[in-house]
Amino acid sequence: MSSRFLQFSSFDFQGNYNRMEYRLNNEIGLLNNWNLELGVFHKPRILETTTLRGGPIWRFSEENAFSFDLKTDERKRLSGFGRILYSQAKENNFSMKNFQMGLIYQPMDALTIALSPEYSVRPNKTQYVTKTEFNGSPRYIMASIDNNTLSASLRVNYTINPNLTVQYYGQPFVSNGNYNNFKYVTNSAASRLTDRYHIYDNNQIEFSDLSNTYQVDEDQDGIFDYSFGKPDFSVIQFRSNLVLRWEYIPGSELFLVWSQGISSSGDYNESLTENLNDYWLAQKPSNTFLIKATYRFLL
Repeated sequence: MSSRFLQFSSFDFQGNYNRMEYRLNNEIGLLNNWNLELGVFHKPRILETTTLRGGPIWRFSEENAFSFDLKTDERKRLSGFGRILYSQAKENNFSMKNFQMGLIYQPMDALTIALSPEYSVRPNKTQYVTKTEFNGSPRYIMASIDNNTLSASLRVNYTINPNLTVQYYGQPFVSNGNYNNFKYVTNSAASRLTDRYHIYDNNQIEFSDLSNTYQVDEDQDGIFDYSFGKPDFSVIQFRSNLVLRWEYIPGSELFLVWSQGISSSGDYNESLTENLNDYWLAQKPSNTFLIKATYRFLL
């Protein structure tokens, strides 16, 4: 068993103290060559310069997290790993639940097959939406988001001989996001979460089905001051690569590559499996073929 304690701090190029993190990692090696690892994290200071997309620095509430990892004996023909990560910020600013697992199968020395699915849930009360203007001043719009993401990666490596190999990589990816409780930034670096923004009340914001936009009457004078598009989304992607590598003479190689991709997006759908049917299976993939050759000159 081993334990490590680490502390991180980060500053930007202007000297601003943006982040502090404490981390405690504990690793246990079992007699059957399995490994367990437990991590505990505490982030008392989280200031981000990119959250508002060029706007003022943004403060996230303190974050506490833990992770649990399990790895089986990698010497076996069949091995695997699993990971659970849970994070929760104070004032319920944001949270994350992430689940990963993987199986690695090596039926022969020349062939390795690895499959790694992953699922995450990431609600956030302060997700950036867009920037607009009100009375000549910038308005940074944020919202609460419910975000779910499912992905999986498949890798196949086959060594025909030391000079000829075939590699395949494929990853389907599906994610959706539903926005609500729209708000604008008031004091981006305030200590309390509720002091960082103002939530629009029902008299300030309404949704227009005709234009598919949210219209805002911030000063409630009966005239809309600005509007922004509905940010809800469902995204589907699939990426794959098939590579044949031939070292035709020592140090010189020929690569034949086939890349295939599918990308689609649409209105928010709570069901990730329905997104796969509606947006992925109906799409035609794009295919790219590449040839690359290298030659080593002996000088």
